[in-house]
Amino acid sequence: MTDVADIESHLGELMMVGLPGTELTSELAADLRRIQPSGVIFFAPNFPDAGTAARLTREVHARLGNADLPTLVGVDEEGGMVSQISGFWEVPPSARAVAASGGPPLVKDLAHRTARRLLALGVNLNFAPVLDIHSNSANPVIGIRSFGTTASQVTACGRAAVEGMQAAGIIPVVKHFPGHGDTSVDSHVDLPRVEVPIATLALRELRPFEAAIQAGVPVVMTAHVVVPALDPDPDRPATLSRPIVTGLLREKMGFAGVVVTAVTSRGSFGEVAVQAIEAGCDLLLYSKLTPGPDEALQALQEALRSGRLTPERISASIGRIRSLRSGSAARPREWNLALEREARNLIPEEELERVAEGALRVLRQGAGGVPLRPPIDVLEVNRPESRAPIADLIRAHGVTAREWGPDPATWPRRIEGSSLLTVAARGALSLEHEELARKWLQRFPETVTVASLNPHATDGWPEARTLLVTFDNTLASRRALAKRLSLSGVPARK
Repeated sequence: MTDVADIESHLGELMMVGLPGTELTSELAADLRRIQPSGVIFFAPNFPDAGTAARLTREVHARLGNADLPTLVGVDEEGGMVSQISGFWEVPPSARAVAASGGPPLVKDLAHRTARRLLALGVNLNFAPVLDIHSNSANPVIGIRSFGTTASQVTACGRAAVEGMQAAGIIPVVKHFPGHGDTSVDSHVDLPRVEVPIATLALRELRPFEAAIQAGVPVVMTAHVVVPALDPDPDRPATLSRPIVTGLLREKMGFAGVVVTAVTSRGSFGEVAVQAIEAGCDLLLYSKLTPGPDEALQALQEALRSGRLTPERISASIGRIRSLRSGSAARPREWNLALEREARNLIPEEELERVAEGALRVLRQGAGGVPLRPPIDVLEVNRPESRAPIADLIRAHGVTAREWGPDPATWPRRIEGSSLLTVAARGALSLEHEELARKWLQRFPETVTVASLNPHATDGWPEARTLLVTFDNTLASRRALAKRLSLSGVPARK
């Protein structure tokens, strides 16, 4: 395609869009026909149950794609706290938990089975795995979504995840290039900076991506982070950086596949879209159907007519996206109860508990010991409402457990058996929650503390003398924790 008018009619192919609700209404179908995106991304609110998810994805396949050029139907299914299907099926814990439990072989196996589940639902693209290295303990957004804290861990497990998904027929998307692990700001909130020299980037951040490219990964997602060592512009994120996307990723690292970026409203949607294409990105991802895609279409059209973007540049991106769709995007099988049962049973709940149990680690060993001695007095700080109290799960093992609230005036005067504190935080606890937790620890110094999401949540707390980490807070993780705390047997690994 080199004719401007012809290219203008296909600009929507540079996009994937999100849809509201659980129904493909006539109005939404009309919007999809008008925009003609290459795909759709779904989130948990779109998928209240497996049947609805399967119906909705199949309606999108019918409206947008065809046998020669299937539509891309994507989700963020990393496992653990980043899951769109955990509302109806139990899913594997975080990348860090799976890697800690079984290393690359388990990562590959669960990635393969998760991919088969997604295919059954009608999904053919997964925005996973995360190839960021959790090298900054203050990082509020990556954390346990990463396979580990070293380049070798993340490289081996990331490649295993890619191989597992591709073997099942799902398109994997590695993220967030050139690395989001060494930041202390959430890029959904502000613009983080990776302040490390090029030599460090080459030895650490870039290694997992290099291995994935060598393994044939078809899609790379860019990061909304500023990397001064790679681009001197202090305000230009990697997503909009030609030195990073074209100069580094395409030319130096040899990536010839599709580059996708999640377009934010930082600036106008239209200008950001044009800058992303100028940088070398191909596919623009919008979590909502409005207003981003329409503003982007108008801006891209104006940039094409003015000569700011050339027909050749747009054609190159459309060509890469079409090659991905025609060569790798699977169309779904017919949905029925047997397929639902098969997909659900691919990852049994009992197996998830074993995986979660294998991820348990003792990071500090003080006076408190495991298993706990009954009666167990429990304080949970920042427990999600969707999670059953750990005291209830402990009692399910026939062990007496008593849960206490946030008012220190009501706490017991002394502990007769064991004391347990759980803290759950993706990043740092709020000051209020930290004060509450540390008051409990100061009053009951033999407490066993469990950090369920961020293993660094209690860093700098001398009061946390015995510390266990689970690397997740899934249902299976909590059941496995309750079992380990309640029963004698093999202790958590150090």
